Amino acid sequence: MFAVSAVGLVSRHDLWPQLRVKTDLFVFGRSDDFSTWGCYRNCMDDFQIRLRRRGIKPEEILEDLQRVAKEHATETVTRLLYDQYGAFGATTVIRHFGSWNSAVDQAGLKFANRQDISNEELFENLANLWTRLGRQPYARQMSDKSTGSKFSTGTYEKRFGSWNEALMAFAKYVAGSAASDALNQKSFVPKTGIAEKRTARDVNWRLRAKILIRDACICQMCGASPAKDPEVVLHVDHIVPWSKGGETVEENLQTLCAVCNIGKSDEEF
Repeated sequence: MFAVSAVGLVSRHDLWPQLRVKTDLFVFGRSDDFSTWGCYRNCMDDFQIRLRRRGIKPEEILEDLQRVAKEHATETVTRLLYDQYGAFGATTVIRHFGSWNSAVDQAGLKFANRQDISNEELFENLANLWTRLGRQPYARQMSDKSTGSKFSTGTYEKRFGSWNEALMAFAKYVAGSAASDALNQKSFVPKTGIAEKRTARDVNWRLRAKILIRDACICQMCGASPAKDPEVVLHVDHIVPWSKGGETVEENLQTLCAVCNIGKSDEEF
């Protein structure tokens, strides 16, 4: 098949490489982006192409991920599967959520087997489970889906050599990170003579883990702990409220249960 353009006869073979390049530039209902669009349109009769949609909402993508998972009776959706059956494509998903696994997680799906799991992800998963249980997790609990762990015991053993080695690496990482945070939060007084905040209000997961483990995952006001009552939810709280000048440093943080933390409000204890 051939099409007529300003330069004469153009074959489908000659048009296709350019069409692939121009596809990302077209918007439905517009032809002013390409002077020879009519020529391309005539050559596209046998093709089914998807032009890029603008203004896609994150919730649309999450719903579509869930749709693909449901239609294929799977608890996870890989990039390959989504590229075949998804409405938007894997690159669009990553562009909206920063990473494929972040989108899968927010869609309420499970991760497929991965080869690029970072140590930090493994440590954060361990810290989260430690907090939920109110104590150090047993190795078998990392592989128990009911605990909410994202990674199995085998993943830790393959990375660190054994479960005990994984625990020691975790302790070293959390302690080192907390020390580094403290080092970067040295106090200073500007030329105005008025003290300014040195630290952000939010407690990062590493510092949170250090405080919870230091306090044995026990509320420092009432003694409640998830180890005694699974319904207990623990928070890391500023002793001197951040709004009143308190800093986000170890000596100004404590473990409180959700009930005590709400009751405490901005009072200093």
